[in-house]
Amino acid sequence: MIGMLTLDQRDAERPGHVRPDAGETELGYLFLPRAWGRGYAAEACAAALGWFADALPAESVVLCTQTANDPSMRLAARLGFIEVERFEEYGAEQWFGVWRPTNDE
Repeated sequence: MIGMLTLDQRDAERPGHVRPDAGETELGYLFLPRAWGRGYAAEACAAALGWFADALPAESVVLCTQTANDPSMRLAARLGFIEVERFEEYGAEQWFGVWRPTNDE
């Protein structure tokens, strides 16, 4: 195993939401350092987002990362996440974005 990704419901108590009921699905990922920079996270996250778009085509996905985490910020942009807001959490500035499936078909 080189890492993992999750699609979980974002905790309603945390800052950062795009829905009034705070019922967003949040993408999370964690990869071992030996897997960094090889494109595995981008490939895995893109596949998960594709599956999610097929399963729930009207639903968006949110993502939160520290602004200081440049690789994660680049990955969010590469995956098509759009910034919604920034806020302070865990003693650091957080970037919060949303991804919406495209209806090109």
